[in-house]
Amino acid sequence: MEENNQENTQNTEQNKHICFENHCWKKCLAMVLAAFLGGLLAFYFVMDQMAERLERQHFNPKPFEKQMFKDFDRMYKQDMRAFDDAFNLDKRMKKLKHPPMIELPDLFMNSVKIKTDFDDDKYNVIIGLKPFQDDENKINYNISGRKLTIFGSSQVKDKDFENDISFSQDFILPKNADTANISKVKDKHHLVISVPLK
Repeated sequence: MEENNQENTQNTEQNKHICFENHCWKKCLAMVLAAFLGGLLAFYFVMDQMAERLERQHFNPKPFEKQMFKDFDRMYKQDMRAFDDAFNLDKRMKKLKHPPMIELPDLFMNSVKIKTDFDDDKYNVIIGLKPFQDDENKINYNISGRKLTIFGSSQVKDKDFENDISFSQDFILPKNADTANISKVKDKHHLVISVPLK
C-alpha cells in the first residue's frame, strides 16, 4: 500500500512537472492579462463615448453662434426703432388729438448753408440767412492776407425756447483777388460776399 501511495505521489509530482514543463501557467497568465486588458479597453471606450455625449450636450458652438447673431440682430432692430422714434416724435405729436401743452423745440435746426461761386471777374461766397432771421448785419468777414474769414452769430427765441447759432469758416482767395474792394449784398434770403479779381 505504501508502494501504491508512493507511486501515486510520484505520478502526481510527475504530472505537476509536466504541466510546468508544458507552460500551462503561462497560458493561464496570458488569458488573465488578455481579459483584464479587454475589460480595460471596453471601459475606456464606454467612458469616452459618455464624456463626448456630455460635452456635446453642454457646448455646441453652432446653436450658440446662431443665438448670438440673433441677439445682435434683435438689439440692432431695437436701436433703429428707437432712433426712428426719436426723429418721428414731431409727426406723432401732430397726429394726436390733444397734443401736450409743452411744445418741444426743433432739435435739428437748419444749419448755416454756405456756397461758393467763381465767375470770370468775381469770387462769390453765398450764405443762407434763414438761421439769422434774414438779417445780414449778423454776418461779418475779416481779411488776413489771402484768407477770408466769414463769421456770424444769432440768438433765436421761440415761445419757451432759446438757441444760439454761430459759425465761422475760412476761405483761401485766389492770388489775383482784390481784397480792398470786397462787397456785401443781400439777395432775398441770401447774403453774397463778392471778392473782385484783378
